[in-house]
Amino acid sequence: MLALCIAAAIGQATPALAATTYTYQCRDGGELVLTEGYRMAYVQLDGKQYSLPQRRLAFPGSKRYSQSGISITTKGRTAILKRGRSKTECETVRTY
Repeated sequence: MLALCIAAAIGQATPALAATTYTYQCRDGGELVLTEGYRMAYVQLDGKQYSLPQRRLAFPGSKRYSQSGISITTKGRTAILKRGRSKTECETVRTY
């Protein structure tokens, strides 16, 4: 019983890292699902999954993730998705 109480107390003392997932609808008709992690974004796009590291960005309130020709910049409810030379704007349709 004592071990159970100690385990519960330790569990409450260490905060869990919460991830937020956003679903975006893009103007080109595509859908983008982005889950923010610690300095990373886990992205589902065109049936594929990507892990994109967060990059430094000089614009307050914005976040940028990029790697291997894919770049996503988010601010508020919008995201700009760049793949190669193509670029599309996306709007949040769901957050969980």
